[in-house]
Amino acid sequence: MWTCPKCERIFERAKQQHTCATKPIEEHFVNRHEAYLLYQKLLKNIGSKVGRFKVLSIPCCIHLFANYDFMAILPKKDGVLELRFALDKKLVSKRITACVPLSFKSYKNCLLINSAKDIDSELIKWLKESYSLKSND
Repeated sequence: MWTCPKCERIFERAKQQHTCATKPIEEHFVNRHEAYLLYQKLLKNIGSKVGRFKVLSIPCCIHLFANYDFMAILPKKDGVLELRFALDKKLVSKRITACVPLSFKSYKNCLLINSAKDIDSELIKWLKESYSLKSND
């Protein structure tokens, strides 16, 4: 693991390319109140059902960091949250909007949270898997 001496973010590889810039979290939600409410519900569920994490707000999105950046959250203007999270498999579900390889053994799975009912046991199960993906490294 490598810690950037400037921004103190932690990465798997030394001198990982990244931005040290930050963005106040509230700026991600300007004119996106519905997305903010979904974000608050999501964080509450992750904290109580998945595990402890740190919120990192960078210009492009909001990252949740535990042993690694296990999820990115992108608030959308239409009140939707886009979630991107790593797993060691491609998820096969109508909920998945995209799945791209990150490496030969991991994939970035993407989905949309349109309402509070989308924050369900299936999503929490996937996020637990993502959260634990690198727990033994």
